[in-house]
Amino acid sequence: MSRPVYIAERALLCAAGNSPSAVASALWAGECMPGRHQLGEREFPYFALNLPETGWLARAERSVRALAEQLGQLDEKTPLFVASSSFQMGQFEAAGSPFELPPACAAFSRQLADWQGLSGPCYSFSTACTSGFSALDAARSLIAAGLIDDAVVLGVELANNSTLAGFAAMELLSRSTARPFDVRRDGLVLGEAVAAVRLSAQPATWRIAGLRTGLDAYSTTGPDPDGGPIAALTVDCLQEAKMPAGDIELVKLQAAGSPGTDLAEANALRRVFRERMPPLLSLKPYLGHTLGASGIAELVALLACLDAEQIPATAGFAESDPEIALKPTVVRSNTYIERALLQLIGFGGGLASLIVERRQ
Repeated sequence: MSRPVYIAERALLCAAGNSPSAVASALWAGECMPGRHQLGEREFPYFALNLPETGWLARAERSVRALAEQLGQLDEKTPLFVASSSFQMGQFEAAGSPFELPPACAAFSRQLADWQGLSGPCYSFSTACTSGFSALDAARSLIAAGLIDDAVVLGVELANNSTLAGFAAMELLSRSTARPFDVRRDGLVLGEAVAAVRLSAQPATWRIAGLRTGLDAYSTTGPDPDGGPIAALTVDCLQEAKMPAGDIELVKLQAAGSPGTDLAEANALRRVFRERMPPLLSLKPYLGHTLGASGIAELVALLACLDAEQIPATAGFAESDPEIALKPTVVRSNTYIERALLQLIGFGGGLASLIVERRQ
């Protein structure tokens, strides 16, 4: 048995806004001003949630309960699939040392479920930047197989110094802004986000047409520069969706301004689309790179833009890199999109491609 799986209700809180429609409006207006995050003697741009609470746990609860309100009434037995890179790391930092670890760090997923009024099974996914699509893939597989009818997929990434310090130590962070595909790109700008989608076997506007996850074992930190593994996974996703590459009308890039990853992604896109390159859009200059939450956060933001028929320009791009030889959208448009491809390329080799299709 294989049933179509639809993306029903959606919810989002990020630096660009506190609802999907608010985020879409901010992107259309080109609003993308990060704050600053102090780490020891260094300071980095950072996209933080706009919340009144200052305590880590209180901020987490406020944001997740706000998502539940956006999703509306749910069956309390609905399964929850949680995606995160850091889970409750910020809570551990706030507790100071020494403190007692919970029996399992994934126990935080049960707390997240309680805040949403869910008492069904919980599943936790932490595959770096591809966590959101890994969780999405597991949930949609169970729905497609007829084992469940609905699922909530939740992406959570909240501020913590450990994550920021790790990226800073590897000199992967920009000191100014994210510049996807730009010749002056110099690293990532991190951020917070909480986002959720309810997947369902019942028809809705958007359907998951294809979804594939995989690994690029070129190195422990970055993808194969020639883009071969990324391209192969993208083609596999297109084949699952039973679409030729020419059917894709928009690509939501991974492109976060990383010198190596941006180049690998561009090379992969040329392999897949050749001379028929669709418009390319990066959302990370607006939201920040929200790591484990990025898949769900960017999916919700993109669908909100597509619903409004408002495709924003990519922020942060000014000058093409001759080695990349591609440029993202620089002019916003009111294009009606029926099929879009979303790409994720994760630290450590994780890859994911998702194709969404508008229901006719």
